[in-house]
Amino acid sequence: MKKVIVLLLLVVTFATGCSGIVSVKSDDIDTIVKEVLLKKSSLSNVAFEGYKYYVPRGLTFINKEEFNALLQDQYHNRYYLYVDVVSYYHQVEESYKKNQDAYYSRQLKNGKDFGYLEINEVNNKYFIEAMYHYVKIEAYVSKSQLVDAVANISHILSSVQYNRSILETLVGDKVLNYQEEEFDIFKSKRKTGDFLDYVEEYGKYYDKDNELPDQDRVELEEED
Repeated sequence: MKKVIVLLLLVVTFATGCSGIVSVKSDDIDTIVKEVLLKKSSLSNVAFEGYKYYVPRGLTFINKEEFNALLQDQYHNRYYLYVDVVSYYHQVEESYKKNQDAYYSRQLKNGKDFGYLEINEVNNKYFIEAMYHYVKIEAYVSKSQLVDAVANISHILSSVQYNRSILETLVGDKVLNYQEEEFDIFKSKRKTGDFLDYVEEYGKYYDKDNELPDQDRVELEEED
């Protein structure tokens, strides 16, 4: 079943099983943030130890190692994703100061969930940093692909769900030798001044064999 709802411009809900994914047809990033990122999604089609989330159709997994994942869209743009399960487990909270010099800068807040979205123009392209619910995603795209990239990122971040009982065995007080990641999801790259060094890592890569299966859901562990 498909439901068509007018939300400012056009919002279409695609039925996938018992749930739907909202796709906002808008060039307004604020609208995408409001109608997608800040609205909790119950969708999920990938599950790992202690957490799960939804990867929109059109994105493919390139690789995954521990809590890091590399995805790619139809334009061959790379998305670097990192899940900070340590900060989630200990419920670390940090503040974000709006960057007046950025192309786009906004603090994200919805109940206990918090984060930020910052977009900076670098070498005639746009470096996206989005952190929400202890997950950070970064991408480097052209202006014509910026809206699609923000929408993809928003769908992923709005769907993240954790299983605290599993994380207890991974990063809880019971684990004494857990090696924490040095990557700080709470700080944007503009604070460390390494934009140009970092975007050099965003090369082009395509592997059609890594495309996600076209399915509504996969069997997932029960969430606490």
